[in-house]
Amino acid sequence: MIMISLRPATLADVPAIVAIHCSDIVAWKRWDSEGLAHLAGYAELRPDERWLNGGPWLDVSTYAHYLERLLAPESGGLALVAEAQGQVRAVAEAWLGEEPPFGRSLDIGILYTLRGHAGQGLGSALMEALRRRAEAARCDTLTVTHAEAPGFYAKHGFQPSETWRRVRMPALASNIVYQAQTLAPGPYAAEGGVRGWAMPIGRYQSARQEWERIRPGAPPEFEAWRGLRLEAWRLTARRSPAVLVLDEQPRERGTADVHLWTPQRGVSRQLLAAVRDRAARSGFEALMFFTAESALAQLGPGWRDDGFKQQVWVQARERNTRSAR
Repeated sequence: MIMISLRPATLADVPAIVAIHCSDIVAWKRWDSEGLAHLAGYAELRPDERWLNGGPWLDVSTYAHYLERLLAPESGGLALVAEAQGQVRAVAEAWLGEEPPFGRSLDIGILYTLRGHAGQGLGSALMEALRRRAEAARCDTLTVTHAEAPGFYAKHGFQPSETWRRVRMPALASNIVYQAQTLAPGPYAAEGGVRGWAMPIGRYQSARQEWERIRPGAPPEFEAWRGLRLEAWRLTARRSPAVLVLDEQPRERGTADVHLWTPQRGVSRQLLAAVRDRAARSGFEALMFFTAESALAQLGPGWRDDGFKQQVWVQARERNTRSAR
């Protein structure tokens, strides 16, 4: 039985945490100007190319910036590492937020173990620490949106909640009547933020994490990505408010990743038409986003499933009324 110790992650842990994430990559790829993938070696890739293989966790420079923002007191995030024999061998990241239907929730964004060290209790130790954090924060739920190891989460008392699919549809200018104002995303819990709002479109992780990801200073400033558009809008369609973010895909110029926060869980046809119109007027040709399977019928004609799906798992906790910070 190995001895496991847990502690908060620090910037000194960046190389070890990047090594954990890199150990999960079977083959590294580089995408050419036409969007075609080619095998490549890790050392051959620039930081932006490593990002495209799985995000900021795959390069020391990009993860250091990401972790610094994650650990900022106002971010609502936390990162823990598990050590065995004095070496960091597992990592967990989570975000505290408040959104329907999960209430006040701690969402597990990352829970990874160094390849070759699974089955030693590292993940379970981190899960227990996250459970205690959720309890201390008086959360209603503990959630995981991208459950890559469903058996592990089932063992720890999680249950599948809903399946989300990634879809594509064209941007489309129309005569829909709505209001749109440019927006500079501020703090999550401040006036004008989205605390307590659902994210019916574009929720890859939690609504809180997605909000922090698009705030000023968060997006990477890679030279190869200069000119990519990132637009934030406050929309109102038939008195229904929303915040819309259009984030241009680096591998597919002209295609926007769509993120939408609303006070309600669903999206009306009018609001979706406003989203498509705003994207078209901004010069985007196509939209890509996650949405719940139960909401697909609301999209109307013109969308297609691109084959990627993920399942949300939830562990319900004792309900309370304390607000997210």
